[in-house]
Amino acid sequence: MMIDIVARSERPLTRTEIVNRLNRKKTPHLINMMDALVEDGVFSRSIVTFNNGVTGYVYSVARQFARE
Repeated sequence: MMIDIVARSERPLTRTEIVNRLNRKKTPHLINMMDALVEDGVFSRSIVTFNNGVTGYVYSVARQFARE
């Protein structure tokens, strides 16, 4: 389900956006799941600086897992 949410997005999503779309709270377990998907090559993760100056992660689906 998490992979589908990120795959269907037209832009990279933050951790908060992903968990909100899952109707869950941001927990260490869900963050660990995202990190595992990055390590497995399913997600790619980038560090961005938001308009308020805070840095954070955004996730997108790796090309080989992207929907055609």
